[in-house]
Amino acid sequence: MFLVFMVKLPVFGVHLWLPKAHVEAPVSGSMVLAGVLLKLGGYGFFRLCSFSVPFLFSYSGYIFSAGLLGGLVRCFFCLRQVDLKSFVAYSSVCHMGLALAGIFSFCFFGWWGGWFMFFSHGLCSSCLFYMLYVFYERFFSRSMFVLKGSLFYVPLLGFWWFVFCVLNMGVPPSLSFFSEVFILIGLGRTNFSSIWFAGLLMFFAGVYGIYLYVTVIHGGSLFSYVPFLSLVREYIVFFCHLYPSLLIVFYLGTFFS
Repeated sequence: MFLVFMVKLPVFGVHLWLPKAHVEAPVSGSMVLAGVLLKLGGYGFFRLCSFSVPFLFSYSGYIFSAGLLGGLVRCFFCLRQVDLKSFVAYSSVCHMGLALAGIFSFCFFGWWGGWFMFFSHGLCSSCLFYMLYVFYERFFSRSMFVLKGSLFYVPLLGFWWFVFCVLNMGVPPSLSFFSEVFILIGLGRTNFSSIWFAGLLMFFAGVYGIYLYVTVIHGGSLFSYVPFLSLVREYIVFFCHLYPSLLIVFYLGTFFS
């Protein structure tokens, strides 16, 4: 049962199906997979911990170490990806490893940090996959070197790409930022030395987030003179991903104040 949820989350070591599934899936499949299906693995861990805490608590150090170290390794793999769908899929493994560490810290703050990470990642990652579909629908490519310089031919889409790359990195006051802070508090109360590995994971998550934004937005464009007609429906989808994240942050601030 535990292995099933590890594959579903997925945890480093049993995650190689995820990039293949995202690359082969249509945009609706990628959005549902990133926004809903991966979170069912985390929900399974929450339910599993509710009735088997003594058994899992004795192995919690091994489990959240696998999440932290595996996520850190995946950060370096993100930096060598060329396909943008594979890039976003590998970034999901990094965030889910951090959420797994928060769950198995068996701390109030760690558990809430894991929940917030699931919500924030489900919204950000789903919208990033939809943006890649918007690019692919026009230019029939997911290569970051082909799509570079998109700021020149579609400035408004570049703005939304910036917003969700920033939210995915966990810049305050985003929901990802609060989830990372809560997870750090939970890890500090359980095993203080693990904070250093969690800090490295968050740092390199910011590095590949900046790399993802700069590579796609800046540089010399191959399509500088190609008209890019965007639809209002697409921007409505972007806003519908952004609004719940901001609403949760607002209620979170009012609750803790």
